[in-house]
Amino acid sequence: MAASILKSWKILLLAALGVALSLFFLAIMRPPGGQSSTPGQDLPWQVIASPDGATLTVFGLTLGQSTVRDAVDKLGRRYELGVFQNPEGRSSLEAYFRDAVVGGLNVRLVLAARLPEPMLDGLRGRAGAGKPTADGGRRYPVAEADTTLGLEAVVTAITYMPVVKFDAELVRKRFGEPTERIAAQDGTHWLYPALGLDLLLGGNGEALLQYVPPVEFERRLRVPLGQN
Repeated sequence: MAASILKSWKILLLAALGVALSLFFLAIMRPPGGQSSTPGQDLPWQVIASPDGATLTVFGLTLGQSTVRDAVDKLGRRYELGVFQNPEGRSSLEAYFRDAVVGGLNVRLVLAARLPEPMLDGLRGRAGAGKPTADGGRRYPVAEADTTLGLEAVVTAITYMPVVKFDAELVRKRFGEPTERIAAQDGTHWLYPALGLDLLLGGNGEALLQYVPPVEFERRLRVPLGQN
């Protein structure tokens, strides 16, 4: 009898330990402050465009409405804010999430956000010398004192870099046939104007997805591809 009770207790303890370990690993995989996605939600092909194409909702964020603060609440507090100045002198604000978990997938995301030019100039002026970028521009880290200002900026575009591999069959199944394909040195761009999406598919299964509101697709994604 005692042996039977002891055996039952061991089983219960092992089950409890298994649950505790599962919760522990879920906790350490999710960035601090991040919200877990509901199973089957926040996947890269779950895209909703407004009827007029002015906004696009993906990963629980609405381009043209959600702020960087909303993104931090969703994706976690492991992020970096930076002001990027291109070779022509135009500046933009970006938030980089290097180890987010979205839809159960480990990903990296870069969010472009909108601030008036004078505010961007102020952020850049208080950031120091900055560092050169590969395209001939410069990157300036946002000073801690300016973080609140950066968090209130409205997200206008998302670049999504999954860790898992993509292939042509998966892309067709989830996104459908693209409107256009454009060959590039590092892969092929699959273009989905109605989804505001440029999906760059590399030959080795690497993928990079860029989302903008559909009304901005031509200017921000399609035209630069033609110029390059």
